[in-house]
Amino acid sequence: MIKYTKTKYIALFFAVFCFCISPQTAFCFDFQRDVASHFFWTKSYKAKHPDPTNNMPKTMNEYYREANKAADKASEIPSPKYPKDPKIVDLPDPQITLVKYNNPPGYIDINLNNLKKTRKINSIGVVSPSFDKMVYSTVYYFPSTKTAGTEMYLMNLDTSKNIHERIETAHVNHGKQTILRSGMDSLDLDIQKTLTVIDWSTDGKRIAVKEKISFTPDGLWKTNLLVYDLQTGKTKNLSEVREAIQYYWRENHGLYLKDYRWDIYPLGWDALNPDRILVFAYAATGEKPKFLGTWSIDYHGDRSMLMSLTSTNFKVSQNGSCLKTQYTY
Repeated sequence: MIKYTKTKYIALFFAVFCFCISPQTAFCFDFQRDVASHFFWTKSYKAKHPDPTNNMPKTMNEYYREANKAADKASEIPSPKYPKDPKIVDLPDPQITLVKYNNPPGYIDINLNNLKKTRKINSIGVVSPSFDKMVYSTVYYFPSTKTAGTEMYLMNLDTSKNIHERIETAHVNHGKQTILRSGMDSLDLDIQKTLTVIDWSTDGKRIAVKEKISFTPDGLWKTNLLVYDLQTGKTKNLSEVREAIQYYWRENHGLYLKDYRWDIYPLGWDALNPDRILVFAYAATGEKPKFLGTWSIDYHGDRSMLMSLTSTNFKVSQNGSCLKTQYTY
């Protein structure tokens, strides 16, 4: 049994006193004081937690006064100024002008560089000679089969506006119908089919179209010449011109074009005979393509005709129009 002397009692009391005033105990006391002030709303708690102030304007005059203050404060912010680099040349503002579409003849094609990225590309809108209709194509890309299909649309223009405005404000709400489709229902892999407007006929009753068919590993396969008749709503594939070219070179020169890669290059409507369409023909028989002549065919497909084996100097009419961005210097 331990016996406590007077000295030991004094030492034990001192140890207990030191423990009571330690930092941990002081923290407990502060915590208890904060809790007490929270529940009993002491002056120290109210000083640390003031009531929220209501800054909402009480009258309309006060609202307008605060709004004007905010506007004045915002207007005082200076705009950034950068030193002008003398090496930078200021480009002029572009101007949108109305130009003839098929210029140079047969040159225009749909730019498909971003087709795989955007999955959809629209061609240039080509306006009829009477400026009341516009035709354009939309090319769609299907990544699952690596194919591309095209749909061609005919749109009515708002004739109550001037020519420039009716083209710029052309909208499908004015009337839009599908007139041609190619490759939209095909399940063949790596096949791309595009439809591009060649030009309107002089009387605006027909549209010459080229259909390009390509295979991804080999490139372009062949080009078909089509004519859409607005009066009948039917499309004619002028395959007779391809057959005539093959027949001529087989019978007269012993050249079997089916053994080579060859194609036609549609130009447009013959300026001297508005019912006929001019085409060039080429064969890939060596390093340099062989010119197979200038040919023409009427839009019915009844008669194909060799125009020249050497000359390409034939006049093509330019009937359709389109908008083009130009820069004036």
